[in-house]
Amino acid sequence: MKKLFIIPLFFVLLSCADNSSNNTNNKDTSTSDVFTTPFVSENSLILGENKVNYDKSKTFNTLIYQARNPVNEDYHIKNRYSISANGQQIKPTHPVFHKKFDVEKGSIESINELNKNLQQYAYNNNIKPIDKNSSVLKKTMPQTVEVGTKWESVYLLNIDDNTYSTISATCIAVSENAYFFMQDGLDSLTNEQITAITTDFDKDYNIIHHYYGKETDTDSNGKVSFLIANFSPDIFGFFSSADKYAPQDIPAVYKSNEADVLYINYYYFKNEWNKYQTDLKAAFIHEFQHMVLFDTRYRLGLNSNLDAWLNEGLSMLSEYYCGYAAPHERYIGGYFAKNQGISLITDDESQDYGLSYLFVRYLQIRFGDSIIKKLYASEYSGVKAVEEAVNMDFNDLFLDFTKMILLTGRNVTTDNRYNIEEFNYPEGTGGYAENGFNLAAIIDEVYSLYSEDNNFITSIGYNKSLELYGFAITKWYGNIDNITLSGSDGIAGMYGIW
Repeated sequence: MKKLFIIPLFFVLLSCADNSSNNTNNKDTSTSDVFTTPFVSENSLILGENKVNYDKSKTFNTLIYQARNPVNEDYHIKNRYSISANGQQIKPTHPVFHKKFDVEKGSIESINELNKNLQQYAYNNNIKPIDKNSSVLKKTMPQTVEVGTKWESVYLLNIDDNTYSTISATCIAVSENAYFFMQDGLDSLTNEQITAITTDFDKDYNIIHHYYGKETDTDSNGKVSFLIANFSPDIFGFFSSADKYAPQDIPAVYKSNEADVLYINYYYFKNEWNKYQTDLKAAFIHEFQHMVLFDTRYRLGLNSNLDAWLNEGLSMLSEYYCGYAAPHERYIGGYFAKNQGISLITDDESQDYGLSYLFVRYLQIRFGDSIIKKLYASEYSGVKAVEEAVNMDFNDLFLDFTKMILLTGRNVTTDNRYNIEEFNYPEGTGGYAENGFNLAAIIDEVYSLYSEDNNFITSIGYNKSLELYGFAITKWYGNIDNITLSGSDGIAGMYGIW
């Protein structure tokens, strides 16, 4: 049995800031007009009282985080923390949040769980995906497809209860790299819609091959297939790994179409095209990343699973590469508004798309595009895959990530680990359009909507459970002489003033 050595974090991670910072905890505060203004604390906030001395005309910001040393992947750990200034704890009200950041995860959680369970079952039982040259398959996908070709007896997953119905579909378009089928009985797409999705996917297909890798032609028809069908409006689309296996090789609860097929929601073509066409185009490539990941890892002899927080983060990153970054502001804003404190590294239903994307995009900016294929090729599925790819301890990486969230765009450091140019472009500029958000502006907008008075602003209150590799931000206004942090081992914090 391996021994697990757990050291309280506030002793382990004392070097969380630049050496250029000033340590205010040891400053003489007896003279009221003497102060220092570090851009971030040199030492972590420790549990108990922390003396501070700073320019009282500026805003005092704290970020509380939880990590663990040594790293392990048991992320079902929660510690409670509370924080007060000058002995005063104020819990703010929670008004209804601005709709622009209103993003629901919906039924995609059940898809992720379905895929994870099946892929783990296949790996444990040495079940291989379909050999396209097998003579025993009963494929329903036509081998020759043109506009008007029928696809009969197609299994369509009901994502609300993980049951299947059988439908028929007809090919409505053929592009260089894909077939586009639509469920029979639905109103036709417009020519504008068909042109948009076929043209954009052919462009995006080559981008994914460049940065990520290639799919396997499982059904040997030479193209990827998309099925536009009517299912729950909770999601834009999904990939079912069951389609990559022969029906006789997997449990009967799963149904396989024995095809390289991805599912896109008809609802948004019919009802919300003008509002959501960017999201829809992104869905085609988002789901394609899941397929490419599955196929690549299988070809490398690896478990096809990556933990949901990494897999979804990589799919969100594929949207950025292909020019669909505009909706990402909603996801990131939704995280700061609703989900602070949850674990980054979760593989369950609490996984947050905005947080996962922000972290994976940070990896891509800091370590380069090659980070993707390194993650694809790792024998690990989560934290250790990241450590291997970046050659860095995950605790240190997570601390850098949270420090970046506190400092980027605040004009207090030029260190490109913590001040990310791509996250700081002003709205209305070309850089903003390409990247889709300004992180400091999102955080400030979120907190401006949760102000109860001029002393304390936070989206989650002063007393909260903090999961492993989770964090929470508070903003304080007024004269603060000390900060008291209460909680359990593994919780620490930092502060910045501007």
